[in-house]
Amino acid sequence: MLKFLLKPSLVAFLYCLFTVNSLQAVEVSKLDEADVPVTSRAVPERNSALKTALEKVIIKNTGTARSLDNSVIQSQLANPEALLSQFGYVEQNGQLLLKANFEHRRIVSLLRQAQLPVWGTQRPLTLFWVAMPSEGDTILLSDSSSLAERKVFSTFSDERGIPVLLPILDLDELMGINPNDVKGMFADIVASVSGRYQADFLALMAIDPEGSRVRYRLNLYSKTTIDSLTPPLFTFNGSAENSAQAITAMMAALGDYYFTKYAIADSGEQVGASVTFVNIDKMAQVVEVEKYLKQLSAVKNATLSRIQGNTVTFTLDLFGSQTDFERLLSLEPRISVVAPGEFSASASPAGKTVYQWRLP
Repeated sequence: MLKFLLKPSLVAFLYCLFTVNSLQAVEVSKLDEADVPVTSRAVPERNSALKTALEKVIIKNTGTARSLDNSVIQSQLANPEALLSQFGYVEQNGQLLLKANFEHRRIVSLLRQAQLPVWGTQRPLTLFWVAMPSEGDTILLSDSSSLAERKVFSTFSDERGIPVLLPILDLDELMGINPNDVKGMFADIVASVSGRYQADFLALMAIDPEGSRVRYRLNLYSKTTIDSLTPPLFTFNGSAENSAQAITAMMAALGDYYFTKYAIADSGEQVGASVTFVNIDKMAQVVEVEKYLKQLSAVKNATLSRIQGNTVTFTLDLFGSQTDFERLLSLEPRISVVAPGEFSASASPAGKTVYQWRLP
């Protein structure tokens, strides 16, 4: 299982893993689980902790804390036990934690009932370059840093279910980049030293002292399309009391951006579509594709409608639009678009994109 924030001891291994398999989006697990610190096992504190745990799970499955303001969600938070699968207590670093697991299908059903968008398990991986003040100097934040600011990334990743990655900052990287490149938002220079990280997005964060406070700026880029003239996909700026609070604010804004981009709401309309895969030569692949399609947050139902040679077509009922569906497909590392000349014209209706399912 891949932890949301990649641990320092695993970075070298995961670098090789990403390079070999060209992984980008990450399949996030534990979306229906949450840990809540408690001081005792008393019933009143347990009930309060279960409510907090459900709040965390709802945020992870929608991607935004704004979902807690929904009236349907507020009503359910008064009775978290109705969605509970199991709970227990563990002690970690001297802290007692309540661990709660909720039923995934009932969580998704609740979000659909509340007419809230649902975010699936395939989520984009973002590489963060952070220039920040430290002991009178400006530094780049590394994956192995012991600073409190790094912990903010870990906490955010766990609470929102959004995979994040920080650079190793080995000698090669330090020779190719300096804090001013990040502060100046020179995305092309940063991208040139980021090739080893197969992330979907590149985020540049600059934090500067301003009196007793700090000012911050975030620019987000698609990692595959960056040159000196590339405008950011998303930008956010403001001021905060310190660097940790600045990072928290920027990460919250980024989480909301991903929420609007990838979480899928029920349009309330009957939206039909189809999707075709070629070069399918094993029935096991058909089963895996169908299983994958049915778990997508954009898909109400998927039915195998046609098998012709090594080409299979599924008929779909969608919650969102065809564009929403195709955006989710683009995050799956096992799926690639097939060029028109690589398959028979009879394999798919004219104008339709054809895909290939790659075995792991």
